[in-house]
Amino acid sequence: MKNRTVSFFLIALLAIFAFVGVARPDEIMAPQGDPPADQDQTKLQVLQSLNQIAISLTHIISYNDKVVLDQEYNTIINNLNLSRIPDAEIISLLQELMDLLANSKIQDHDRSYLARSYERDVENELERSATSRILDPAGFIANPYTGILMAVVNAGSFYFNYRFKIEDYRKAREEKAWEIDEKTLLGLNNFYKKLLKSSWELMRHYNLPDEWRLNENQLSDYTAILKESNLELRYRKLERIENSFQKFPPYWYYRGQAAQEIGNKQEALRCFNQFQQIHQGLFRKDPYAASTAMRKSMLLEGQATPDQLRHDLKIIVDNSDDEDWGNILFAALQYARIGDVDNAGRLIMRNLDNGHMAFIENPEMVHAVGPALLLNSRPDVFNRIMDTVMENDKIKNYDVLWLYGQIRNRDILNRIKPEFDRILLVTANKSLLNPLNLFKGDNLTLFLPTRWMADNLTIRLHLATENETREFLPSEMGPLPKFPEITVLTFNDVLSVKTYIKKKRTAQIAIDLVREKLAEDKTDQEAYSIAMIFNTTFVPSAEKSAKERDYAASLAASIAGGGKVKIFDPDASADQQASTQDQSAEKEEDAGDLVLWLAKEKLVVNGEAFGWSDQGIIFE
Repeated sequence: MKNRTVSFFLIALLAIFAFVGVARPDEIMAPQGDPPADQDQTKLQVLQSLNQIAISLTHIISYNDKVVLDQEYNTIINNLNLSRIPDAEIISLLQELMDLLANSKIQDHDRSYLARSYERDVENELERSATSRILDPAGFIANPYTGILMAVVNAGSFYFNYRFKIEDYRKAREEKAWEIDEKTLLGLNNFYKKLLKSSWELMRHYNLPDEWRLNENQLSDYTAILKESNLELRYRKLERIENSFQKFPPYWYYRGQAAQEIGNKQEALRCFNQFQQIHQGLFRKDPYAASTAMRKSMLLEGQATPDQLRHDLKIIVDNSDDEDWGNILFAALQYARIGDVDNAGRLIMRNLDNGHMAFIENPEMVHAVGPALLLNSRPDVFNRIMDTVMENDKIKNYDVLWLYGQIRNRDILNRIKPEFDRILLVTANKSLLNPLNLFKGDNLTLFLPTRWMADNLTIRLHLATENETREFLPSEMGPLPKFPEITVLTFNDVLSVKTYIKKKRTAQIAIDLVREKLAEDKTDQEAYSIAMIFNTTFVPSAEKSAKERDYAASLAASIAGGGKVKIFDPDASADQQASTQDQSAEKEEDAGDLVLWLAKEKLVVNGEAFGWSDQGIIFE
């Protein structure tokens, strides 16, 4: 009877142990009856958490670089989604590591410097994309996005960009400034030993195969492989360590990236799919998840359904901070490509609102990205982009007209309309640049908005009469005193105002602005040309004076912000003075007190003609 009682007690005790397991005091037990799939997910979360902490430590120690330390702190260690970490001991390890790293992070001014350097690198990638692809109108409309999207992918987010180009970043600053101090390195090495012990205990507790735990040698080899500059060699080495790293998502990202770079698209796609399959969402914002989705979407270009693409775009946006403006730009352009103008516009506005304007900050960027941004964009987005472009003095009117040539949107011409309205050609009796230089009344002065002045620009005046055609180059040019937004050009000895008034002669004057063809344009067009056509006419002197006053007032209102602008002689216009040089018979002939006026007639922009008058340009 006694033996039977003991046997029953032992059986009951074993059943209890089998039911509850061996629990640690700090462990939060999973609900009984959890399906095996949930248990497997918990195991995978524990495994990936431990391996991610270990690889972050290895990166910091191996690179011995404060920027890498700062990245691992902010992007990995301090970015973990604690709700996805099922064990309190792992969280304690993270807290200890964060305390160890906190004092070695880079300063804000260094972070700003690196952000500017990264922006320049993305700009360079976009410029290379713009100059390497053929941007003829037909080619652009057929596929306006591919080159730009791939350029953003190649640049990568700053997390990846810095690793791939670390030597370039270091050369720009004193290398010693980026090294981690010895005290921190010693603390990291000691913490690493503690991590190995904790990992071993947790692996046993969760019954995880030890071969899934990444040891010190494996992590060091892995980090060294990622530094390999030879892509084919990097890919082969990554392929050989698959058995050890098959449960570690970043491994599949780097392997897929190497495969994509060497042209093995099917293998790259398999790797990216494997990443997404085992990815556990351990980070609140995961740079690996965002970059994987970006690269995958490029591999599936033209094959993925809109819903599949939207799924990857959501991953990109959800895993990108405001500072990851390249990722945001990528997602915006992809949404635009599938006709989702609302999401595209929202993301473009997000970049602009956060001050990330590098993608439209200079002519090269406007040429590279502008057409794709503006094509079929929302009106508010179109206006915001064009406002930014028109306010930037580095971007010339020719760049804006180039955009019009790419997407044929008349709204672009309407935005540049004031740049035509501020053009004025008048007769002149003195130099505005040198008031002591008096003319004899045969010269013409051109008022030209300075945004028309550009490198590789030739300006010529053509005078066509019933008898001849003559060509003139400017004899002087420079910014209008106190108004640098306007450039003044003088053409000497073009016509005799006195003779034209006396004999009522007529002529047509064309001002040609010819700029050398942009490098990005692979069409047959030889140059960018604008012809501004004026006709001579005769108006009462009071009318001419009123027109000149209106022009001066428009400059005061639009440029100077109000006040009076004295450009013209208020007492007598140049042609009045010229016409009164012979006071005898000439004044009698000019019975109507008419003076010479150069009336706007027509604009020809790269062969496309538009009506033009003193009231403005007509884009119809």
